[in-house]
Amino acid sequence: MNSPKEKIIKRQPIAKYMQIRKYVVDTVWNSGTSPQRIASVRELAAMFNVSTMTIQRALKKLTDDGFLIARPGIGLFTNPEHRWKYGNINVIGVLVADGKQIYYEKYLWKLLSAVGEEITDSRKLIYQISFLSENDNPAESLAGIPMKGLLWLDPEFEPSEAAEEFIHSLPIPAVIINGHRTGRSCVCNDWEREGYEIGRKLLAEGRRHPLLTAKPDHMPQLDGLRRAFREAGVPLDTEEMLIPRGVEMIDHLNRLLDRIGTPEAIYAIGGTIRDIEATLQERRLDLDKCRLIGEPVIPEPYFRGWRIEHDFETLAKTACRQLFAEMDGAPRKNHDIPRKISDIR
Repeated sequence: MNSPKEKIIKRQPIAKYMQIRKYVVDTVWNSGTSPQRIASVRELAAMFNVSTMTIQRALKKLTDDGFLIARPGIGLFTNPEHRWKYGNINVIGVLVADGKQIYYEKYLWKLLSAVGEEITDSRKLIYQISFLSENDNPAESLAGIPMKGLLWLDPEFEPSEAAEEFIHSLPIPAVIINGHRTGRSCVCNDWEREGYEIGRKLLAEGRRHPLLTAKPDHMPQLDGLRRAFREAGVPLDTEEMLIPRGVEMIDHLNRLLDRIGTPEAIYAIGGTIRDIEATLQERRLDLDKCRLIGEPVIPEPYFRGWRIEHDFETLAKTACRQLFAEMDGAPRKNHDIPRKISDIR
């Protein structure tokens, strides 16, 4: 039995309501300048497998919002005043990672915001693809939507077989941001160039023994770093000085720091600065001696070093231009976008 202080939070499921609303809005947008009668309450209830009361509530809300016009004794009609008024409807689908995002952290939100601004500035509509429900079938939900192209934002952020199959099945142009997929144009951060530039900057300062943290899978930044050291004829220690992300990452880092003291540099590759942030601040490393390199996670004034930032605006602009060009018949093309490296002292 629940104690008096405990509360059971009850919320009505919204999936069916959203499906009904989407059906009506799509009908309005595709109905042209003449009002069209929508299906009856009973027909809609059968279509969406819900009660007639649920349909009536949804239609009342849509009528209150102006999408529908009630004609007593006849039925409900679409309201042409709520249709798309800028010529042909060009809808751009946007799939964020695995399509199951509910809460957004900074990186995905800034990328989505930049993409959204580019799409809407071109007088196109955004349709966000969702895989939140087990019953979600994006291919079916797109029926009736004049979607001309799609952008997939960072498929590596949360890998998904369902998303992969969906993208593979699309007959329309699709551009991938920060991920490579066969048969699709890709607009990606130039990770290898980043590592190469960091390597050259480290060597220019005489820092030949950087401590590296990275994800355990392949990191192009390491390839670029190795290339810079190889061109300079300097060996790069990626055996002892490379700490992979994992459950033992912090223990490994502390053991290494206990043994070598303050390293010449710490290059936190692929967002791993988030993993080591607390440890670095607890140990109060001397960042005048140690060059710290990574994303802007650790706040200033403690952070001093080279801050690496995504160029969200350029990623979004380049991806949208490529997608719009393919919608007009242009060939597929990949683009590499350099990340910004700033010196924070």
